[in-house]
Parts: sequence; structure tokens; C-alpha cells
Amino acid sequence: MEKILEVQDLRVYYDLPQGTVKAVDGVSFEVYDGEIFGIAGESGSGKSTLALAIPRLLRPPAKIVSGKILFMGRDLLTLDDKDLRKIRGREISMIFQDPNTYLNPVYFTGYQVAEVYEAHRGGAFKKYLGEVVKLFKTVKIADPERRVFTYPHQMSGGMKQRVLISMAIAERPRLIIADEPTSALDVTIQAEIMDLLNEIKKEIRTSIIFITHDLSLLLEIADRIMIMYAGKVVEIGRADEIAKDPMHPYTKALLATLRYERKKRLYTIPGSLPSLIKPPSGCRFHPRCLFAKDVCREKEPQILNINGRKVSCILYGDEYEPGSQS
Repeated sequence: MEKILEVQDLRVYYDLPQGTVKAVDGVSFEVYDGEIFGIAGESGSGKSTLALAIPRLLRPPAKIVSGKILFMGRDLLTLDDKDLRKIRGREISMIFQDPNTYLNPVYFTGYQVAEVYEAHRGGAFKKYLGEVVKLFKTVKIADPERRVFTYPHQMSGGMKQRVLISMAIAERPRLIIADEPTSALDVTIQAEIMDLLNEIKKEIRTSIIFITHDLSLLLEIADRIMIMYAGKVVEIGRADEIAKDPMHPYTKALLATLRYERKKRLYTIPGSLPSLIKPPSGCRFHPRCLFAKDVCREKEPQILNINGRKVSCILYGDEYEPGSQS
């Protein structure tokens, strides 16, 4: 498959008065044509910072310290603002978590969607009215001819999320980054949005990076999944492989929290995420890990490539030849 995106050793830090937060610290992964690539982890693991870093939408005090973001072979970190504006919205688009934050309450929703066309093609709202109606039909907004003249406050949460999705697909981008797009919705609407994203992926032949704290959701819709913990990648693999045979202790623990057995207490991971200003030495998960050894407190594990799976854990280091390291 064609490689759409390749992130290499990306580091994104926040310089705060109390110290430097290493929110994304040496993250590498690839996204391929037509796949849904899921990113999961607890709140504070660096998922949203990573999402904003790819199209370079981060604001101070965040800064990209090092790494490469190769989109269709071009390093986005080397482009100027003019070239980035040509890519944002047209080749890479985003679906954000809270529509109320990104929809202007004083403009019709249809007008706001038309702004995507105006930014890249010129012209005014009336010129693109028919296109916006088609988009609303695509995302299954009922009575689209009327809804294009509806204000955000006149729509439900699920419908407003569909408006954001219509913005994201307007120019049929090669990559859509969806950052927790269903977390504010109830389960029924969440399922409808997920089905819609799957349909859109097939219809416009796009790749989707789907970011969430809900691993059970990713196991249903993602082709491959990357697990993040405290700014680091701990495991990458096919969704079915991770579901059947998780390798990293953190992935095992996350899956354990999803299992429910009657008359048994729901499993919780002990402890909490460490400070990203002063993270633990060695493996960042070792203070919460049931399998931690002394070496885990001293040595940071490297990413190992094991039969197409990637895992960052010292437990696997002695079981494979040095050539298996990526």
C-alpha cells in the first residue's frame, strides 16, 4: 500500500514557567492509503498534541523541537505558511472534538462549510451553495436545503458534528485527522458517526487518523492501532492482533479494563500518568507496571519490530535477535 504519512522521531515540547513538558517525545509511525489508523491512550498521553502537530496547528508555548512529518513525500516542517495553507483543508483536514468550539454561532452552518471552498478556490457563498447541500446529503443531514441556512444552536450535537465532518471532506483530502470526534456524543449517535466515517473513507478514498481514549471503539473500526503512554509510543499493530495478543504491559492493562465479569470488581490500572516535566527514568510506565524489573527503572526501552508488530518493552529485548530492532 502507498504510504500517505510518515512521522519520524517527532518531539513536541511545551515551555512552561514550571518546566518543559515533553508532550510528544520521539514518536514515529506511518499511515497508509485508505486505512483507519487509530491512536489510543489515557488523557494526557500526547494524542491531541500529536494531532495538531501534523498540520502544524500548534500554538505557543508548544513547539516542535525535532523530527520529520512526511506527507506524500514532503516534509511539512520545512514548508512556509503559504504552502501550508494550500495543504490544510485541501489535502489534510481535521475533525475536532467539540463542534461548539469550532462553529461560529452567528453564521449559518452552510456558510461556514462554504468557507472551505472560498479559501482554496475563491468566490462567495452563493457560488458553492449547491456543493454544500451535496455535502450535507453525504453526511446524512436531513432536509439539507433548509439546514444550510441553520445556525449551530438550532442543531443537535450529532448534527453539528456532521457539519464539521462535511467541512473536513469538502475538498476530498488524502488524510483526515479526527481528534476525539465522538467523545461528547451518546452511544447511539457515536455509532452513527463511526458508520459515516467508514462510508466516507471508502467513497472518497481517504486515510483517517482516529484519536480517542476509548480503545474498545478503535478495536471495532481501526485497521491498525498505536498505543501512546506519557508522550511515547508503546505498541503498534493490527487491531485484531492487539485485541487477541497485546504485547506491551500497558496495552494488556488497557484491555483488562474493558473486560467485565459478573461479581468481579472492574479492573483499574494502579497509579496515574507521570509528570511530563519530570518523567520517570527508564520506561515511563514502570511505576504502574506489574511486570517491571530493575532494568526498567534504569534503561529506556527501544522500539522492537517483531513480525510486523512494534513494541517498546524490555521484556522482549532478550528474546529476539538484535537485527529485529527498528
